[in-house]
Amino acid sequence: MKNSNMKKPITYVYELPYRERKKFCDIMDMNEKWEELGGNYMKFDNATIYKISKAPMRNHSPTDELLTLWGEQNHSIIELFYILYKMQHYQAMAILKEFVDQKYHYVLNQSNNLSFNNFVKCENGSNLQFTQNVGNHIQFNSDGNQRRDINLQHEDLNTLGNANKNIISESSVMLSFAEACTPLITYKELELATNYWSNSCILGKGGFGVVFKGIWKNTAVAVKRIEPRKGADKKFDNLDAQRESLLELQYLSSCRHDNILPLYGFSIGGEKPCLVFQYMINGSLEDRLQCRNGTEPLIWYIRFKIATGTARGLQYLHKMDKPLIHGDIKSGNILLDQYFEPRIGDFGLAREGPLQEYTHVDVTHVYGTKPYLPDEFLRGKKFSTKVDTYSFGVVLFEIATGLRAQDSTRNPKYLKDYVENYNLQISNIADKKAGPDEKKVFEFLMSIGKNCVSYKPKDRPEMEQVFRQLESDMLQKKMLLINK
Repeated sequence: MKNSNMKKPITYVYELPYRERKKFCDIMDMNEKWEELGGNYMKFDNATIYKISKAPMRNHSPTDELLTLWGEQNHSIIELFYILYKMQHYQAMAILKEFVDQKYHYVLNQSNNLSFNNFVKCENGSNLQFTQNVGNHIQFNSDGNQRRDINLQHEDLNTLGNANKNIISESSVMLSFAEACTPLITYKELELATNYWSNSCILGKGGFGVVFKGIWKNTAVAVKRIEPRKGADKKFDNLDAQRESLLELQYLSSCRHDNILPLYGFSIGGEKPCLVFQYMINGSLEDRLQCRNGTEPLIWYIRFKIATGTARGLQYLHKMDKPLIHGDIKSGNILLDQYFEPRIGDFGLAREGPLQEYTHVDVTHVYGTKPYLPDEFLRGKKFSTKVDTYSFGVVLFEIATGLRAQDSTRNPKYLKDYVENYNLQISNIADKKAGPDEKKVFEFLMSIGKNCVSYKPKDRPEMEQVFRQLESDMLQKKMLLINK
């Protein structure tokens, strides 16, 4: 007898049968919905979208050409199914239904009435909790043997910020798809990978918890074991940690980019939630600028490369269909691979931002690292993409000067204030460890940094503009920046 619980194998886009593919293309061609699918969600560039738009002149379907391109990248139908869910295109989802695992069908059945009212209220009166109940939602394997259902619960929406409501209401759905696209790792595996959380494996600590170096499946990884932030109410310790891991999982599952830290897997259901990342052999930008553990100083070319790559990653986040604000950009959260390509990490404080430029969302709590945060966020709790721009400006000051963002022995202690109040020739504070004869590079980084930390958010550039400036200058000065 066939086991009804057997997991359906992943079907790739290029395996979609002709009849279903034709139906799908006909639906997406109507009202040019393929353009939204390809540009906003599949992230094809404008040139590719323009080329596809000429498909009718070739007697082709633009959606069919789009699927061909996306299929060549080995994307699966479950990924397409989830994108359509985000687009709320339920008619197209129905065509793909039979090609995805049955446990994901409920999102189509409940798509029109998914709300907090579908979830059971908490018995202890807390605002948000994970409880073990039998239901339609995702199953997590906590010990490798027993599987149990975990449902997202809630009691009092009024205590949650508006920015979190959509995130939380979609979390059980997001996790269901995340399981299909991201490996679910048992807590026991991670204990073994990190030698049972040995202190000798610790890479770093922060408000989020502890990061350990581990060996998982014969691969070096960084395991982020999430714990409550300092000062959190102990009653909600486990709740906060689980909620933060879910948010980070949600965003990292939707953000695949060369300058975003790759997520290998996640673990929920054990003693503490964990996220597993690619191990970055060159550590954090902060550590390298401070030459910790006896590392060599970064030369100017590498510094410029790191600045450009970080700006590229940030502008990608800000240009998503719903702009994603990182919220904690700092040198400690910029990781470097073996080629010193930067990867932005730690999305625990990330939030979706407003679609319109120069607008913001109000938040109830301010988290982050104070030396990197602008006044309108610290005091006014106004959250926008310009918060990331400001933080990036401080990072540019660090890259150019080699000074720490905060130093209690310095007056003023914050690097942003120190730079703006420096009365002598500004080139005096260029990091001499980076090498000589690079005055133009230093001045260019400082100039962009000063624009980024402008007091008024509207006076700060968008990160796409910052990236274009850095990219253009790097090309123009390529011969100047080479390592002699």
